[in-house]
Parts: sequence; structure tokens; C-alpha cells
Amino acid sequence: MRKISPHVQIYKFPVTAISSITNRVTGLALTGYFIGAGLYCLCPYQEEIKSKYNTLDWKAKKIINYGAIFPMTYHTYGGIRHMIWDKKPHLLKNTAVARSSYLLFGVSILSTVAFEKLYFK
Repeated sequence: MRKISPHVQIYKFPVTAISSITNRVTGLALTGYFIGAGLYCLCPYQEEIKSKYNTLDWKAKKIINYGAIFPMTYHTYGGIRHMIWDKKPHLLKNTAVARSSYLLFGVSILSTVAFEKLYFK
């Protein structure tokens, strides 16, 4: 087993780094979800899969729903933020980027909860 350098374990990642890592992870998750959705469309067992989902208890459904909705909202809002930065690079100041990272997390979480309540009753 490889050991991690000691300085990495005591280092506190800034919110901008966590935001960037989350953007990459949600992008990977979306890739997997879209490949899975494409395969689902080709699957002859769609009705069985739907009925299995419908028989799940509400906690399992919430985990699945949040696991699908959060990456979509976070990655979309993160992409919009980057488009704004591309058009207005003067907004790229350390404090503004950190503030926008907190805002990105907050809006994504609120949107995830709202979308789940609206569309998955």
C-alpha cells in the first residue's frame, strides 16, 4: 500500500479546489448516467426495471433520485459559471471565485431538493 505524503494529510483544500474536483466527478457521473440511459433505451426489460424501481422504499428512491439530480444541476450551474468567466475574465478574483463556489454548492443542493420534490412524488 502506498503512503500519502504527510503534508497532503494536513492540508485543508480551499473551497475552490473542492468545487473543481466536484465538477469533474459530476461530469464523470453524467457520462455514466447517459451511457446507462442509452443502454436502458436499448434494453428489452424496461418494464421490469421500472417495476423494480417502483417497489423500492422511499429512502432508496431518494438516494437514487438525488444521486442523479445533483450531478446534473451542479455540472450545469458550474458550466454556466465558467461561461460567464470566459466572457468576463475580470470576475476571476480569489474572493469572488470562492464566493461563487459556495453559491454553486448552495444553489445546486437547493435545486436538487426542489427538483426531487417536484418531479418524483
